[in-house]
Amino acid sequence: MSKSLFQHTKHQEHCPQCEAVLQMKQGKKGLFLGCSNYPSCDYIKPLHPNNESKILKNLAQNCPKCGRFLQLKQGSYGMFIGCSGYPECRFVVHEEQETTEQQIVCPECQHGELVARHGRQGKNFYACNQYPKCKFTLAQKPHLIPCPNCQMQGAILKKEDENHRTWLCINKNCQHIFKTTI
Repeated sequence: MSKSLFQHTKHQEHCPQCEAVLQMKQGKKGLFLGCSNYPSCDYIKPLHPNNESKILKNLAQNCPKCGRFLQLKQGSYGMFIGCSGYPECRFVVHEEQETTEQQIVCPECQHGELVARHGRQGKNFYACNQYPKCKFTLAQKPHLIPCPNCQMQGAILKKEDENHRTWLCINKNCQHIFKTTI
């Protein structure tokens, strides 16, 4: 047998920004090639460029921006409806948020309101609608219950029994635990 069958020649790609060698790295969305001069050079190249979204179905409706047909797609945050002309046309149908009678004011920035969001793994969380200016988040649903300690309008239900409910203030500077009767 020939030795050339078992010899391996290593192929190296070079960074188009600084000509350094690209290295395989692991990120939260999988493997990618990154510049070996990081952090002075921040070039990255995805190994799977087609992993943005998977087309599930072509829809009969047309895009209101460009006129092409809309598609049902599966992305990293779940299913959504977007234009078939992506990336030239970036139209996406957004779900209308449920509006409650009284919104809870963000305890961190005091300007935004807490709204329900959907995470990458499909879990719901609550965050300030002033993101990215304010990065306040909660894992549990806040309720419009005033804290007796700091008077902040918002608390998380921690425990419920036959006669009482135990609450935690959403103000991270307070975090007072208190009870109310049912």
